[in-house]
Amino acid sequence: MPQSETPTPDSRFSGIGPFTVLGTMSGTSLDGLDLAQVDFWKDAPTEPWQKRIEATHFIPYENTPWAQDLPAAYTASASQRIQTSKAYSRWLNAQLTSFIGDSHVDAVASHGHTIAHEPEKNFTLQIGNDPELAHGLPCPVVCDFRVADVARGGQGAPLVPVADALLYGDYPVCLNLGGFSNASWDHNGMRRAGDLGPANFILNPYAQALGHPFDPSGELARSGQPDPAVLHTLQDLAYYHQPFPKSLGREWVEAYIDASLKPLNPLTALATATEHSAWAVAKGLAQAPPGKVLTTGGGAKNRYLLERIEALSGRQLEVPSEEELNFKEAICFAFLGLLRLRGEKNVWASVTGGPKDGCDGTVLGDLT
Repeated sequence: MPQSETPTPDSRFSGIGPFTVLGTMSGTSLDGLDLAQVDFWKDAPTEPWQKRIEATHFIPYENTPWAQDLPAAYTASASQRIQTSKAYSRWLNAQLTSFIGDSHVDAVASHGHTIAHEPEKNFTLQIGNDPELAHGLPCPVVCDFRVADVARGGQGAPLVPVADALLYGDYPVCLNLGGFSNASWDHNGMRRAGDLGPANFILNPYAQALGHPFDPSGELARSGQPDPAVLHTLQDLAYYHQPFPKSLGREWVEAYIDASLKPLNPLTALATATEHSAWAVAKGLAQAPPGKVLTTGGGAKNRYLLERIEALSGRQLEVPSEEELNFKEAICFAFLGLLRLRGEKNVWASVTGGPKDGCDGTVLGDLT
């Protein structure tokens, strides 16, 4: 349930820090769980936030029940989803407990895993936000970041642009290539953002059909030929002609993308999906200001995808260090959790399309 729209700040998180927060992220690409332990501080109250990554860890879903159970939750009944969420919360708790060990962490911020996102129906659902998530942890846990904004009438996504603006302000544009591509930038003094199109979510299945977990460096797609008719059909989809803010979910891909790609042979489908993903990013970036484009997410390792984005957009993409590339979303959710505990706005209406900003997220565990 959404918490109070004006939550009481936790006095332990007032001041300029440093604060050590452990952030988690599980995305639509379903590859695994990202953990990032980050220190945040200000040099003075009016100075910008700074960060230092202390530790990171990736836990693949492969060879765990979640490789099957998370996709199954997409179409499960309400009662089955409740049970899956509790089990996933317990699993997350075990990973957090193991990662923290004897180290000091002031708070945890957990994204959970999105199994339904249809904001046009006033609905979004992330599993892994049950009380079991915080059991035995020595600090407060912030979770369920999206539901309050959707309840207010917003998209509930993307949420990372708040952190883009406050942590990565040196970059005019921040681009993430995950299951979906999304980007954010400043426009007339306000943050603008949205999902640009599908990315790894439509690439990985066809790479897997060709015997690979994903397309290494995009070389498989490079060896194929996109289908021009399918590309034209996909470019005509209404979503690409809607203004920001807007967001995508698995349901949209199933309704509008799969029917065009599935009849193709896997190599042609992969080449077509890659070209379409690059086109969608380029179309979105056409609205962004000039300058460096910080590019992160698993898709930033796909050299062919990056080449096609640069060719179609005329923009130069800047890929950061491996750690920042792999764990940026977990870093950002750690920061959003810190803002929630400070009682500060961590969801901006200019990004989600809601009627007003929010200080969102449910706090579990140590509330003293």
